[in-house]
Amino acid sequence: MKDELPLPQGRSLDERFKSRPHVYARLQSIADMMDQARAEGCTADQAEALAIEQIRKLGAELLTDWAEDKHTRSVEQAQQKHPEAIRHLKKK
Repeated sequence: MKDELPLPQGRSLDERFKSRPHVYARLQSIADMMDQARAEGCTADQAEALAIEQIRKLGAELLTDWAEDKHTRSVEQAQQKHPEAIRHLKKK
């Protein structure tokens, strides 16, 4: 079809999400929700609203993962540069 996006060269989605199984599971969940919406006879507008909501949630989860990875790397770099520094964490 003309409207299809070109397939990216390189690694497949399975390969890319191997290190992030929770994201892969979330994508599977979204696909299941869309299949269920179709089976229940949702309108296109309802399916679109569902898809937008779920993709926004996925985006928030991805950004949270990114921020946590960035924080971890920053702490590791600081510890390497200043091994004498004491690591202070908030008590839970």
